[in-house]
Amino acid sequence: MPRTGTPRARRGVVAALACLAMLAALAPAASADDPVASNVAAARLSPTTPQLIDAALASGRITAAQATVYRGWALMRPDALPAAFVSPTPWDGTLAMLEVTRALARMDPARLSPALADVAARVDTACPGSSGNLPNTKSTNHFFIKYRTSSIGGGLTIGQYAAALESTWKTEISTFGWARPPKDPGAGVPGGRYLVRLDNLSSSLYGYVAGTTYARNNPATGWNDRDSVASCMVLNQNFSGFPSGPTDSLRATVAHEFNHSLQFGYGALTGFGKVKNVFVEGGASWMEDEVFDGADDNYFYLWPNFRTPMAQFDPKFPYPYWVVFRALTERYGTGVKNGGENVMQFFWEQVSKEASTNLAAMGKALKHEGTSLGIAYHDAAIALRFNVSCGTTPKKWCLQEGPAYVAAGGANSNMASVATIGDPAYAGKVANDYALDWIGLPAGQGAFDLTLDVTSGGGKLRTSIVCRTADTLSLLAPTEVAKGSTDATFTSVDPTGCDTVVAVITNENQTKSSPKTITNTNYSVTTLPA
Repeated sequence: MPRTGTPRARRGVVAALACLAMLAALAPAASADDPVASNVAAARLSPTTPQLIDAALASGRITAAQATVYRGWALMRPDALPAAFVSPTPWDGTLAMLEVTRALARMDPARLSPALADVAARVDTACPGSSGNLPNTKSTNHFFIKYRTSSIGGGLTIGQYAAALESTWKTEISTFGWARPPKDPGAGVPGGRYLVRLDNLSSSLYGYVAGTTYARNNPATGWNDRDSVASCMVLNQNFSGFPSGPTDSLRATVAHEFNHSLQFGYGALTGFGKVKNVFVEGGASWMEDEVFDGADDNYFYLWPNFRTPMAQFDPKFPYPYWVVFRALTERYGTGVKNGGENVMQFFWEQVSKEASTNLAAMGKALKHEGTSLGIAYHDAAIALRFNVSCGTTPKKWCLQEGPAYVAAGGANSNMASVATIGDPAYAGKVANDYALDWIGLPAGQGAFDLTLDVTSGGGKLRTSIVCRTADTLSLLAPTEVAKGSTDATFTSVDPTGCDTVVAVITNENQTKSSPKTITNTNYSVTTLPA
């Protein structure tokens, strides 16, 4: 993104990073009399529109230029998109808009095809991608909303849109204390309010936030951001058919999208840091629960692949990782100032201050709370394996909505198991940079000794033997860390009374703050009768 030029010239080349990707994978079973659930169940079977375009590009069926056109049309002209790329699966416009703006910034404006020129013209507007006439307006304390009265669908009203936006501002800025987004001097809205447009988007697209002009230094922060960007928000004018129903889908989307507005305001998406998509989108998905805890729209993309390292989690579909951030932060409190939100706020401030990014920033955020990323991630791995509600289990290992997660996405299961104590050693591998393994152990074969040995890869494997009895979790021995020539050894482990026993193994070997490749650590688990 350029640092020079007039604000209007920069419109459309500022990265448009936002939007809620509410893919309905693993949604609850549909019933014949529940049209929303039936819609979700059908959508689960097909890739999203951006995924269809990516697949066609990867196979050589379309060119890179055609892919840019189709992504642009999916965002701005859904009626023009070829049928082969139309999908009922809910999706967000974040990565698609980002790819479109980046691709256009690399092209010679004088040599664009008519289709590309059309996309470029629609992006190069006051609010990228949304330029049609919206004759009605509503001003709130902090937002200026443009819309068509007759086009708001799903039984919603402009008052509900306004209320969701103001509730989000109140929580994320007034209560939590995140820095407000900078004003856009070129938006032409009264009082410097934040521009929101309700537009006729695809029936499966939630909306997006797009960067508009450089503010350079956000006056709401106490430091020089240098890359702070003003932005606007585009929301679907009709939330009918989305997984959680119109009201909860609207609320979750607004909480998610406005968090992107704040990320832009910190300069964290456009300058220093090259923040991974998992923190951008997984973090915004995590914020949905902090603002509207009952919306639960993010349930529809449980679960992530826990064997993928944190910073390298799927850049094309990073939203499921929200539940890991929830498990990392919930112990500090939810929906309250200086609770779990403080971890994520500290993370974005680190990037904004150009102090650290990605894994290093998350590590500093958790250190600020008195722990380390390695310990917090290990505790989260225990919590996510069992998903027990908070009661008799220590707070660091329980999840308030854990049973509801299981009801929505199914129970998490072990990656492997030791069938009989004394069997040949189990050989496994777990990726460096915060990934995990869950290994089932026998609960009814008496006491045993267990040794975990790092055989190659230089990992640092934090290991706990966890007993579940009803909804209570406990350790059968103190946690050990295996690294180098030091094994994790557990002697005379007695599983008597346990319903389930699991060896929880997390690899906290951090190769880099922003690793580009996935590397693995190999290990072996040996069990013997005590």
